[in-house]
Amino acid sequence: MKIGTRAPIWKTPCLLKGRWQYLPLTAFQGTQFVLCCMPAFTESDAWLLEQQVNRFHAGGAVLAVLIPDNALLGHSWCRPPQDFGLPFLTDPLNRLKRSLHLTASLPPHRCETLFFDHRCCLQFRLFHDLNLRGITTVLEVAESDFCQRSAQAVLKSRLTFNHVLAHCSPLEAPTG
Repeated sequence: MKIGTRAPIWKTPCLLKGRWQYLPLTAFQGTQFVLCCMPAFTESDAWLLEQQVNRFHAGGAVLAVLIPDNALLGHSWCRPPQDFGLPFLTDPLNRLKRSLHLTASLPPHRCETLFFDHRCCLQFRLFHDLNLRGITTVLEVAESDFCQRSAQAVLKSRLTFNHVLAHCSPLEAPTG
């Protein structure tokens, strides 16, 4: 995906506020959106990212995570994934990964992070380690001048997850 291109409009499964639902990336339109894409995802990764959510909100951005499809299934986490306060998106058909041109072979604990402006246009792509230093770098990019220019329009109408929930549809899955 080239810089300046709008995010895809189709809906993808997302665990948000304790519920599975379908969410398009365009639901984040109106705010700066940071999508952290990881090849492997663990509970410690979720803890690290959740601790940074408020820092991103204070900077006028929403942090979300695109995780491998099997990351939340079959694992015995101490804290259930639905209790975390950040959106976990999955991509079972790999449509999102293909359209965003995500790197197919990142080593564990490396991330590819995409920065979208308030119009859901890709502004920047960053490769970093998933640790405090790497996330701090992501936050610095999100707060940088080129991101702030697009975020100034957002300050008048800062959005919350309630706005995002309005764009969701429930995920129906067989139970049993």
